[in-house]
Amino acid sequence: MTTNPYLENMVKTASPVRLVVLLYDRAISSLKTALEFMEKKEEDPEELQKKLEALSKAADIIATLDGTLNFEKGGEIAQKLHEIYDSLLNELVTLSAKDNPEIVRKMIKILEELREAWQDVEKEVKVNGNAGPQAVRKTPDAQSQGVVATL
Repeated sequence: MTTNPYLENMVKTASPVRLVVLLYDRAISSLKTALEFMEKKEEDPEELQKKLEALSKAADIIATLDGTLNFEKGGEIAQKLHEIYDSLLNELVTLSAKDNPEIVRKMIKILEELREAWQDVEKEVKVNGNAGPQAVRKTPDAQSQGVVATL
């Protein structure tokens, strides 16, 4: 995979909350790509491979988001996010075997709503100087940053 130097620099200098927003952006983008291939309804092996790669990228990102949760400090919010991520990951496994564009649309909507909430947190952190949400354990690690930079 090739990396985009601009994106790579943005990821390296981003705040933890910004990284979470970027991960949501990439997951949503990957699901939209998969949805496009599903809606084509072609049997072309190359198209199928692209759809599966997009679903796999979305799964990797959601697993990364789940891995950053801090259940001790985040409490109920972290637990709810974990349940959402777990449900999304289960749906992605199903989608790799059988197309369901409606499920993908619902997943995109859920991720867009979560991204919007994190964008609100990001604005609050900038305005109030708060350290950020307690549900996130840490800055997404180098692997997470690599996920964003290479997708």
